[in-house]
Amino acid sequence: MLARELISKVVPPLRPNDEVARALAWMDEFKVSHLPVVDGANFLGLISEDNIMDGAKDDTVMASKEVFNPAFVLESQHIYYVIRKLSATDLSVVAVLNAENEYLGCITLSDLVTKFEELAVINQPGGIIVLNLNKHDYSLAQVAHVVESNNAKILSSYVFERPETGMLELTLKVNQEQVGPIVQSLERYSYQVIAYFQESAHLEDLKGRYDELMRYINI
Repeated sequence: MLARELISKVVPPLRPNDEVARALAWMDEFKVSHLPVVDGANFLGLISEDNIMDGAKDDTVMASKEVFNPAFVLESQHIYYVIRKLSATDLSVVAVLNAENEYLGCITLSDLVTKFEELAVINQPGGIIVLNLNKHDYSLAQVAHVVESNNAKILSSYVFERPETGMLELTLKVNQEQVGPIVQSLERYSYQVIAYFQESAHLEDLKGRYDELMRYINI
């Protein structure tokens, strides 16, 4: 999934002569704390709610141009890069430009979370298995072979390195709710299973956490 596929269909850009009052009204309407400022196809930067909150409401947004945030991603960049960009900059919106540095639109944090939910197949039925691995033992193909020997498929996977141990934590979402036989097979192949979740026991908690995140984003 690329940045161009994540562009918001509803959040408009501000123009240089737009007043602060309009910027604040749109931020409130679209539940964001940043908005892009665009002159034609030229991206000028992102304006922050914090930077204009105390200004005169009839000032133009260009009065704050010295604090514009230049953050953007290119339309051809992957969703993982977009996630990294937003998490590193603590933004609620990031601009999307083409190869000619022309403004195409923006991606909001809430839309990104929704798209990532689709990418991680959170709402599809199945079970979750978490493995602890040495780096030199990691092979998703070998793990997938064990899973598939139980007539199951890996729907998504996520690898996280524990900085305190240097071990890899591999989380698998599989298309079977009853993961006991898969866990037993993995353990027979000397994989260390540190957690697993049946769909019926885990999905409600996972969905609850997701809903809490969405409510936090929309505050």
